Amino acid sequence: MAVERQERLLIGVKSLPLPVYFPSISSVKTALRPQEYLGFLSSLAGLNGQFLVSAFDLASIENSQSAKEALISANQSGVVTLMDSGNYESYWKDAQTDWRQIKFHKILGEFPCDLAFSFDEQRPPSNADDHVALITEHWREDQAAAGSCLVIPIIHAPVSELPALCKAIAVRTDVTMLAVPERRLGNGILERARAVQAIRSALNEVGHYIALHLLGTGNPISITLYSAMGADSFDGLEWCQTVIDHDTGLLYHLSQADFFSGQTAWDNAGLSFQARTLAHNLEFFSDWMRRLRNAMNQHQLHEFCRLNLPARVFPYCANVAGWSQS
Repeated sequence: MAVERQERLLIGVKSLPLPVYFPSISSVKTALRPQEYLGFLSSLAGLNGQFLVSAFDLASIENSQSAKEALISANQSGVVTLMDSGNYESYWKDAQTDWRQIKFHKILGEFPCDLAFSFDEQRPPSNADDHVALITEHWREDQAAAGSCLVIPIIHAPVSELPALCKAIAVRTDVTMLAVPERRLGNGILERARAVQAIRSALNEVGHYIALHLLGTGNPISITLYSAMGADSFDGLEWCQTVIDHDTGLLYHLSQADFFSGQTAWDNAGLSFQARTLAHNLEFFSDWMRRLRNAMNQHQLHEFCRLNLPARVFPYCANVAGWSQS
């Protein structure tokens, strides 16, 4: 029996529409401090209903009470908060030997969140059975520490091994969502799109729908193509590292935000350059994802892509998705 794609992911009393984009908060390669992004996103619950924050960064914030209050405020406003394990930040800050699972568990217990990524093993065993056992063990330990927060396993593996591993871990853990880093899917976007399709096919063999999250995916074109191939959830830093042209969905250097003034009302809101650019980007993602979801639910994704993707890009996407190019 065919597995029906889900339009929503239930998280306690909250409902997360799919596909969904989580703007990421990170201390790596960003202009503002994590607490500033956290406060900004928490204040815009009506514009953006979900975001990701790093456990490593939460542990590093001096005024932890203000961060807790921001997360509590976001949760009370209906925002879905996702906590990352922090291994990305610990790698770039050369703190891997100090950032351990036990510290992650401490942050899980101190800061409220709805979802969390499991403490991932980036150099897993080569044996598939050992790999599945390790991920399952970490996931169980993390879930015990997280309480009511739902923990999502992350799988790192060569692209050829990902479909079988994802299926095996889905069966072993019975989770509603799994995560894979986009960089693990291959070299180019078309190879990665085919890898997403293979993972989706393997997950559907389980017999019920399991949502697929791609870590580090924040480009609107990539989000759209991967959604077409079976991915459901994404996170990325593009919302705070670039400025998005609302007319084309293309990304530009953050300093070029002046070129796109007038596309939203945020230019006249009396905000700083950084704040109005971030709001400009969040408004784009909110609208893009809403229209993408509507197109998918109405079986009009082909038309959405034809109308919204650049003319040079659409034929490649249509070919890999098996659509007509007209």
